[in-house]
This record gives sequence, structure tokens and C-alpha cells, in this order.
Amino acid sequence: MEAAFGELAEITETDRQAQQAAEIARHGDAALPVFVALLDTADPQLRGGLGQVARQLDRNQIVATLRGVAQSSSSTAQARLTALTILDRFLKEPVDEALLTGLGDADAVARQSLSELTYAMANDPSSVIEYLNQLAEQPPEVVGMILAALPQMPPDPHLVTLLRMFAQGANPRVARNALDQLSRIRTVDAAMALASLALTLPPHLAPLAERGLRKLRLSGVPAPLPTEIQWHVLLSPVDGTGAQLAWFIGTPVNDGRHRLLSILIRDPEGIVACSGSPDTSDVELPTLPALGQMYTVPQPSDAPPITLLRVPFEVGCQAVQEALAWHWDTGTVPPVEYRLLNPLIWMNGQPAQESSVAVEGAACTPYQTAALLDHPAFASWYWQAPGPIHIAQRLGPRHDPAARTARIAELARAHFGPGIVASYQRRLRRMSSWLSLAAQPEAAALAAAAAAGLAAGPPDTSPFLLRLIGIGLDIAFISGFGRADLRHSTAKE
Repeated sequence: MEAAFGELAEITETDRQAQQAAEIARHGDAALPVFVALLDTADPQLRGGLGQVARQLDRNQIVATLRGVAQSSSSTAQARLTALTILDRFLKEPVDEALLTGLGDADAVARQSLSELTYAMANDPSSVIEYLNQLAEQPPEVVGMILAALPQMPPDPHLVTLLRMFAQGANPRVARNALDQLSRIRTVDAAMALASLALTLPPHLAPLAERGLRKLRLSGVPAPLPTEIQWHVLLSPVDGTGAQLAWFIGTPVNDGRHRLLSILIRDPEGIVACSGSPDTSDVELPTLPALGQMYTVPQPSDAPPITLLRVPFEVGCQAVQEALAWHWDTGTVPPVEYRLLNPLIWMNGQPAQESSVAVEGAACTPYQTAALLDHPAFASWYWQAPGPIHIAQRLGPRHDPAARTARIAELARAHFGPGIVASYQRRLRRMSSWLSLAAQPEAAALAAAAAAGLAAGPPDTSPFLLRLIGIGLDIAFISGFGRADLRHSTAKE
């Protein structure tokens, strides 16, 4: 056992460490005496290995063992801290007051937790996501302990990242504390964090980031040097759920590393998913089309391909900023992945130029705007709220056309309140801009007219919305009765 644990302490690769931990854990109770003896360590690599072993031992037994070490007066302070760290970080067990009693320095747990985090982030920067997810399950006092311990830690860019993440969280008090701490860290990393936060924080917090950045500059911290990057942005049309995908691909002029940031936006929620990397190889990147040209991404099975349009960088940034505004309006925060990765596009701290894609609505009748749903870019636009199949089944495959018309109008009144109508107006305006950039001016003008037309009267008088619901019911008929029943019903009508 001692040899196996000794080998564990020497392994730096995460996968190999997990394999060795699993091999040790297979010995069950026989591993516990050596495991407990090794808790008296300040080596973060060994602590990480012990945490991996703890995850794979019998949970009830290892939790009881670690709690016993943490509460025992005969345990060294270091062993108690290691036991608490494993309980908190690896087993997600609450570190309550009873476990902290007698430590003498309650901040020691927080400092060790932060040391573990910086070590983990040195190997995998995304480790901060797991760390924050674990903190979210702890009592609020634990976050306060972490914030109180941060100024006592040696300067570290990974802790700057943690503060930047705290500043974008849902708790305004924690966000202000993090911004204040960033304004006191006299490093370029802190200045870069504040510069990006000034562009991605809500209006009541962004000025604090700007003020903190000015404070650092006045104290002698040099302004972050802008990185000259050649940006390429691929933007999908808005689909029937209100979703739009943006790919940001950037190549710094002075090195060959590509930055990739993928952001999924959905109206009205905001940013719903994000992924990316600061170092992406050529083989992982799509073949970039010319500005204004399309790129098609094949999808598995029978799913239709995703069409992306190459647009100016400013257009992609504006789409993200609009989605952030939806978060600010509703008091929600973007996904933690976006909060980690967004400096990839905001790191220069310079707001993108205002995009000027404004399209004037075409002079057309409301019925002509309903024909917009025949355009290929609107192929997924139909009513997708829960319940269309149930409604279709109640109408039946051989329903009366008048009953169908009345039911559609009733659905428009019931399901298209002011908030939903406003969302569809925004979606149509975004589609108008997208079609304009795709060199389809007639369709762009029609989409702009459709957006304006939604404000002209109640939803049950809008040909666009009525047809949207009708298409949704048709798809529900196909799903609920099959194509043969639907064709028979149509022939009867």
C-alpha cells in the first residue's frame, strides 16, 4: 500500500492519477491506514491523489473517517486541513462549524482550498468551474470565508480568474467585493480582468470595473497591451426556438494559436451555452468562407445541417451584448462557462464598433409577411410550445377547417402574450439583419415588416402568428396521426 500511494504522489497526469487511485481503492479497508497517515501533507499533488482515492472508497466509511480526523484533537493541524479539503472539494460534504471548531485559524481551510484550486488550474484552467459549482452547494458563509482569505494569498493569475468569476455571479455583494479586490491587485492580469468585466457586467456593476481599472492605472499598473487579432465570426440564422449560434475564431497576428469561442443564444433566456479554447489547432477549425458567404455544418442522423454566415466581428459582439441585456433585464447570469471564457473576445477591453445593420420594412400586406415562413432560413419556425400533439389529437385528422381556424385563433390569444410577441419581434429583427448580411434584401425587408406588423394588433389578427401556429399543428398532426391520415384529412377538406 505504501508503495502504491508513493507512486500516486509522483503521478502528474490526471488520467493516470485516476487510474492509480482506482487501483488503490480496490483494496478497500486495507488502504485506509496508509491513507489516514498521509493526510498530514502539504503537497497539493498528493492531496489531489488522496482526494481521487477518497472518491472511490466506500462513501459512508471514508466520510466518517475524514470527519473523525478533522475533529480529533490528536490530529495535526495539517492532517485536519487535508481531511476538510477532501471532504469539501472531492466529496462535496458540507464543512460545518463543528468541523471547524478548534482549528485556531478558520481561514486556514479557505487558504488551503485556494491553494488546491491554483494547483488544479495550473493543469486545467477549467477546474474553476467545478470549484464554483461546489461552492454553490455550500452555505453562503463559505463563500465569505473564501473572499476573506483571498487577500492573504500570494499573487496568482488563477486567483484573479476566480475573482473575475465571482464578479459575474448572481450575488451583488460578492460581485462588489470581488471587484474591490481586483482593483487592489497591482498586476496586468487584474487590469485585463477589469477591462473585460467592464464590457460584460450589468450597468450597475460595469462602472465599478471601469473605476477599478482607472485606479490600477493611476497606481502605476501599465494598461494591458491590445492583442492584434484577426477575427472571423460565423453566425447562424435564428431558429424556431429563438436560438442563434455564434462562432468566434481569432488568430493573433504574432502567433499561430487560434482562439475559438462558441456561444449559443436563445431569446428570451440569453446565453444558454458556451464552449471554447484559447489554443485551437488548424484541424479543429472550419474552412472559413468569405465575408457574407455561407458555411454548412453537417449534423448526425437525420438532423438538418447548420448554416452559418460569415459576418463582421462587430455583428457577433452585438449579438452577444443583446443577449447579455436579456440577462440584466431578468436578473439572471450567463452560464459559468461563458463567465470563464468571455475574455477571449473582450480581453482587449475595447467595445466593438456599433453594428449598423438596419433594414427598413418593405411595403407589404400582413399576408405577405406570413409567406416569409416559406423561406429556407425559416424552415424551423413553427409553434413549438408544449401541447400541439394533444391539441391535434383533440381536433382529429378529419377536423372541420372552421374548427381549425377558430382553434388557432384561440391558441394565439392564449399563448402569445406581450412578452412572447416582443420576443418574436426581436427574433424577426435579428433575422432581418442576418438576411441583409446574407445579401437577401427582399427577405430582410419582409422580416423587418413582419416584426413591425406584430405590434399592429392583437395576436389573433396576425397572419404571421396564425400561420406559425398552423404549421406547428400540421407537424403535430404528422407526429400524432402519420402522413397518410393527414393527406386523407386534407383531401376530405
